Amino acid sequence: MSAPAPRGRGPRRGGGGRGGRGGAAAPPANGVHTSAPAAAAPTPMAVDAAAPAPTVSTHLSTVRFDSLAAQLPPALLSAVPFALMSEVQAATLAPALAGNDILAQAKTGTGKTVAFLLPAIAKLVRAREAGRAPPSGSVSTLILSPTRELALQIEKEAAMLLKNFGGEIGVQHVVGGTNITTEKRNLATKRCDILVATPGRLLDHLENGLAAKFSKLGTYILDEADRMLDMGFRQELTKIARYLPDRKAVPRQALLFSATIPPGIKEVADLNANAVHINTLGAEEANTHEHVPQEFLVAPQTDLLPLTLALILEELARTPATAKIIVFAPTARGAAIASDVFETPGVAHVLNQFGGSAPFPTFAIHSRRSQSQRVKATEGFAKAPRGVLFSSDVAARGVDFPGVSVVLQVGLPASAEQYIHRLGRTGRAGKDGHGILVLSDFEQAFLNDREMRALPLKQHSGNGLRLDECRSVIYAALDGVPDEAKSQAYQAALGYYKGSMRLIQMNAAQLVASLNDYAVQGLRYKGGAAPPLLAKTVGKMGLKGTPGLNIVKELPPIGGGAPRGGGGAPRGGGAPRGARGGGQQQGRSGGQQQPQQNGFGAERADPAAHRRDRRGAGAPIGGGRGGRGGHTRPA
Repeated sequence: MSAPAPRGRGPRRGGGGRGGRGGAAAPPANGVHTSAPAAAAPTPMAVDAAAPAPTVSTHLSTVRFDSLAAQLPPALLSAVPFALMSEVQAATLAPALAGNDILAQAKTGTGKTVAFLLPAIAKLVRAREAGRAPPSGSVSTLILSPTRELALQIEKEAAMLLKNFGGEIGVQHVVGGTNITTEKRNLATKRCDILVATPGRLLDHLENGLAAKFSKLGTYILDEADRMLDMGFRQELTKIARYLPDRKAVPRQALLFSATIPPGIKEVADLNANAVHINTLGAEEANTHEHVPQEFLVAPQTDLLPLTLALILEELARTPATAKIIVFAPTARGAAIASDVFETPGVAHVLNQFGGSAPFPTFAIHSRRSQSQRVKATEGFAKAPRGVLFSSDVAARGVDFPGVSVVLQVGLPASAEQYIHRLGRTGRAGKDGHGILVLSDFEQAFLNDREMRALPLKQHSGNGLRLDECRSVIYAALDGVPDEAKSQAYQAALGYYKGSMRLIQMNAAQLVASLNDYAVQGLRYKGGAAPPLLAKTVGKMGLKGTPGLNIVKELPPIGGGAPRGGGGAPRGGGAPRGARGGGQQQGRSGGQQQPQQNGFGAERADPAAHRRDRRGAGAPIGGGRGGRGGHTRPA
């Protein structure tokens, strides 16, 4: 291990030991070094809701649901699968059932979904019983959620609570990433008393004629309101509010659930001045980042994936039966390439050596996967006693995963706030947990951010990490990834880091040189030169005229072929690529190379197939967004 850099100093500019790239000191022999921590302190923001069938095993109160028998219709009360309320439910249900506007602060996994669904459904049932049922074509309850995963879970829980009403009350969803034509048809032909939506997709519908369906709106619910604002939905929420009927003309109740109360949140929800404010967060829950142990590592970017495997193996060796790890990448493409590599037979074999005969499962919920795949993975990881989940930040919001032992953040977070929010996935409900931040050497200036420096980050010693062996396994897996996937990964990384240059303290030429090296050395791109880019793509990134880019007139066809024409020459220098050691085919049916013995005492096999979804492959961890500041909106 090299000596840590002095606290408060960024990476050295120039003279760094990586083939012409300034900004980082040469790594030590084992490839892992550390640098001084840095800072952060915004109040952590929780995300929402939980597994498909609500499970509240902690945060329970002594208040029974049957104590609300006078307020809840019998058919609704009998559908509740719990005897005792959670603390959130006990604090909010009575005032909400009385018709008050509610501003409730609560964390994920504390029963918030049931807390706002019961009052909304009770109001619908009472209206029907009084002969005031709204027409079948109108929406009586609108629920906004930051992510489609959360929206679909809310819809599922609503359907569970409505099971005794014989379809007389309908619930539907409109969310990004699904067929909008199908949504329009369902809204036109089926009952939709309760609509669960993501802001962007709802606004699409409202701007195309759906507004009339809200003329009798009686309940407006914002779940994870702070996350919607954090994800950049403030403008959409403001526009949505303008389409809703005036509260003076059509009275309605507003229920807002949020982990934090950022400026302007009450105005977005249009809460009454006398709204009941309920805070169910204890001091420890509100400040997860202050009590969860946190470590960091800095390594060459070519070692990010091998180091990820090494850290997962470290946790598996420590707690083989309960190792439950979330690996966060800033983008969908980053999560995609990592999950694809870790699902190859060679890597899976190494992971499965821990914990007895049961395999160590791998999950992924990034947006490069289909909706059905994401739902299946979400449910699987939530229920699994152990496993690893690869996720983009946006994809994982709004889902509660119990028992997470480690949050592993690999690559540059968009902000200290994002780092803290992700960290909040572990150490919940009084359980142990810890976080590890892995940065490439050119990202280490992030540790000197004022907010990051306020955090209790400690250097991970790096001792005992089987990095050389992990490199062997990861590189074999990467050799089965098609070059077009690596090219997409490279392009996505350029876009993300170009928007993060303030954090990494590099200029454009240094960035291009670094990522050229990453493509060839880290992703094992086989094209020789840097991956090709179209001139218009380079222009959109703001990299026109930057030396080292391989600009082409036309991208090569999928499956191979050289690009036609070329622009800027790729960067020279850097270490030569080693022999691949086998004739691994690209694509789905690549042939196996002759097995080799590796340091894990098992045969190393290249993947028999590299699975790629129809939307393309991933990017290096940390790649894939076209800018920083805020969070990428879900599709």
